[in-house]
Amino acid sequence: MVDGNVERVMARLFAVETPVPTARPELRALAGSLVRDERPGDWAQALMDLGATVCRPKSPLCGDCPLTLWCAGYAGGQPERYPLKLKKAERPHRTGIAWVLRDASGRVALVRRPDKGLLGGMLGLPTSDWSGGADVAAPADVDWREAGFVEHVFTHFSLTLEVRVGEGAGDFTWTPVEDALAALPTVFRKALERGLE
Repeated sequence: MVDGNVERVMARLFAVETPVPTARPELRALAGSLVRDERPGDWAQALMDLGATVCRPKSPLCGDCPLTLWCAGYAGGQPERYPLKLKKAERPHRTGIAWVLRDASGRVALVRRPDKGLLGGMLGLPTSDWSGGADVAAPADVDWREAGFVEHVFTHFSLTLEVRVGEGAGDFTWTPVEDALAALPTVFRKALERGLE
């Protein structure tokens, strides 16, 4: 195992073009090739210290580095370019509808989400399945009005919910607005707040 500071020093010293984490075995081998039998622990500590204080992630202090003469990254004029990192995959985007249904008392209609899946078992607003389909049945036969959109980012995708509001009745968990705002996951709280505006 090679410390991140040592990885950075090796990536810059040898201008390693393979991105991390794929490059880790190569960086480990390069670091190992420089170790001598005399005081190997001191050598490892020196590389870690060099990476932490001189060969910093941003604004490396190349003028203070004892390895500048041999550093391929420095010779190329862009030492901070290394280590290369894999580009993050673009986060998929989904769309859906959230319905803010209130009864004559002003309470909000909530539903229990399925146990399995995202936000499993939690209370939420009635929503479509977030696949963006146009033919989506509303949870109640009422006069729905558009209230705008909310954006939310989950770990693996981003979501745009169209918020629709209406007044009616039905088989829901009817909850006072204040309680709903306190209990709902963030994505539903955003949609409820938009629907209440």
